Amino acid sequence: MDLYKLSSYDYKLPKELIAQKAHIPADECKLLYCKNWKLKDLIFKDIKDLLSDNDILFFNNSKVVKARIKGSHDFKQDLQDDNIKFIIIWQNWEEKHCKNCEILFLKKLENNIFEALVRPWKKFKIWTKIKIENQNKKYFFEVLDFTSEWRKIKYLGEEDIFEVLEQIWKMPLPPYIEYSKEKESPYQPVQAKKEGSVAAPTASLHFTKQLFEDLKQKWVEQLESTLHIWIWTFKVVDVEDITKYDIHSEMVEIPIDIFKKIFEAKKLWKKVVAVGTTWTRILESLPYLYRKLQKINSDNYQKIKNDYFDGLELKNEDIDKFIDWDIFIENDIIYFDTKLYIFPWFKYKIVDKLITNFHLPKSSLLMLVAAFMWFEDMMNAYEYAIKNKYRFFSFWDAMFIE
Repeated sequence: MDLYKLSSYDYKLPKELIAQKAHIPADECKLLYCKNWKLKDLIFKDIKDLLSDNDILFFNNSKVVKARIKGSHDFKQDLQDDNIKFIIIWQNWEEKHCKNCEILFLKKLENNIFEALVRPWKKFKIWTKIKIENQNKKYFFEVLDFTSEWRKIKYLGEEDIFEVLEQIWKMPLPPYIEYSKEKESPYQPVQAKKEGSVAAPTASLHFTKQLFEDLKQKWVEQLESTLHIWIWTFKVVDVEDITKYDIHSEMVEIPIDIFKKIFEAKKLWKKVVAVGTTWTRILESLPYLYRKLQKINSDNYQKIKNDYFDGLELKNEDIDKFIDWDIFIENDIIYFDTKLYIFPWFKYKIVDKLITNFHLPKSSLLMLVAAFMWFEDMMNAYEYAIKNKYRFFSFWDAMFIE
């Protein structure tokens, strides 16, 4: 088996195993426990019995925003309920209703300017204005710039763009889940705080407030940070040689003292538990960020300098490849973009245990898991999960890998 070939990461999944609804309560879904090549069937809240005060849980606190808006096919004159009147205003001020027009928010750039995917993209030309009407309210936007893939759009009102999204836009559920309004709430993690994601950190969806409290009672330390997940997380790898794949970047916010916390954890032989692939990507990006700060900012490097990170062996070309030079530090928070790409033969440096969902075939997330637990063990676990009717993807069941 050539682990650098995309075809190696394909598997057949019966359609009925793609969960369309979240499990209620969330912490009573199935949990496949994987340790020392052995598999065990549990329910998710059993995880409190698998963790101790020797473990540190790392959570992504990014909040999913209501990022999709689409013109209604049929709308009443008074525009009640969810009916949206989507109007394109051309440069000659001609207005045209567009029932098939759609905007998908990708990320906030500055103030009320954001990147978005649009369709049909030909209608969203530069300087085109957009009027959205809903329940006697009007919202105006303008296209500032564009590429063949996305548009730069500005909201022309005074409210913050996230407030506007919350009022009339819809949550962008994954493409394999049929949308309904009642599915929005279960798609928001209970620990979510900072708006910015267009997809949920799905491993976190299994945690409840009670489970958090139970873990706290066991003195399991819980730390959080932010990685805003963009729509590219659902993109499958599109090259047969996976080493040639140009993975998407994601924006991260971390407290500068996280380097000290990890150093202290490793010194005490504590185990770092990543809740989801997003936190895995954050944690495994830190050694490269550490070296980048060493190169460009001696003052901040002196704040984080420690023996554990100094002792890690990294390739210089990987430091520049994975971490962009555009690093911003304010109030002891580090803001940076990561392009870390994890696939088999990647050497994990921070994460000891992983809580995750079952991932799409041919996805970079599947490759990340294969690198963590060895490819053959992962494929055996997936085969076992399919045979035993586990539910796959964003909603429903999970894995805990030691």
